[in-house]
Amino acid sequence: MTQGQAATALARARPVPYWLDQPDAPLPRPPLARQTTTELAVVGGGFTGLWTALQAKEADPGRDVVLVEGRRVAWAGSGRNGGFCSASLTHGLANGQDRFPGELATLERFGRRNLDEIEKAVARYGIDCDFARTGELSVATQPWQLDGLRENAGLAARLGGYVRLMDAGQVRAELNSPGYLGGLWDETGCAIVDPARLARGLRQACLDAGVRIYEDTPVKSLWSEPGPAGDLTLITPDGRVGAQRVALATGTYAPLLRRLRYYLIPVYDYVLMTEPLSARQLASIGWRHRRASAIAPTSSTTTG
Repeated sequence: MTQGQAATALARARPVPYWLDQPDAPLPRPPLARQTTTELAVVGGGFTGLWTALQAKEADPGRDVVLVEGRRVAWAGSGRNGGFCSASLTHGLANGQDRFPGELATLERFGRRNLDEIEKAVARYGIDCDFARTGELSVATQPWQLDGLRENAGLAARLGGYVRLMDAGQVRAELNSPGYLGGLWDETGCAIVDPARLARGLRQACLDAGVRIYEDTPVKSLWSEPGPAGDLTLITPDGRVGAQRVALATGTYAPLLRRLRYYLIPVYDYVLMTEPLSARQLASIGWRHRRASAIAPTSSTTTG
């Protein structure tokens, strides 16, 4: 495709993530425009911040919690991802084996438990986010990738995972593409989800629990100084928050504590969205079980 053809094809496209482009999105919460105090201040309205605030209230319903978000809840990575909800805490088994071989079994156990708890929370709070525990199918498109799938299968089996190697015919019966030479199906370690609806459901659960949420409220700085609520103060454009404790949940964006930059690395994937398919088109693809699907890694330290 030439540059001109690409421009023509994208002429009517809008630079809005699919998940966030929904007509029933809630109105933003008002920004912070005064000084307030709290026991716990959470900076960031993505999954990390929302879960932190909600679990803080679950542990102590009487605890006062404030969450401040620089733009809108889930506007960044939490609302513009592939919709995979994976148990892996290491971005893949091979990556975990390379970097944390002595701790991988523990990390896998914690990751599976974490996914179980997410599923329970979605049900407990009645969050309508199309959460489905369908598993994940990693497929090989090159012969040498089959060796990597076999290695991952053996490693997963040693760690107690429920995985199944599939040959080309078995994969095509699941997802009909002539380019797939084999696959590895992780039966329980992944779910698919509408991430924006999940985040908005968590936002509502936080509000129902009494969390005070301020959107369009970027935190400019964090100071350690005596105040009425404790020794920490968050400075925002039109207000400030005095807090006994602060939880930083801004993902890989520049942290308020400069030393944390050395512990953060952004990881990204490419996602392709099609127009709605007809029943005939869906039948030709054969994707009946809605399993999350990914191309096998190109090496032991990257994912596709």
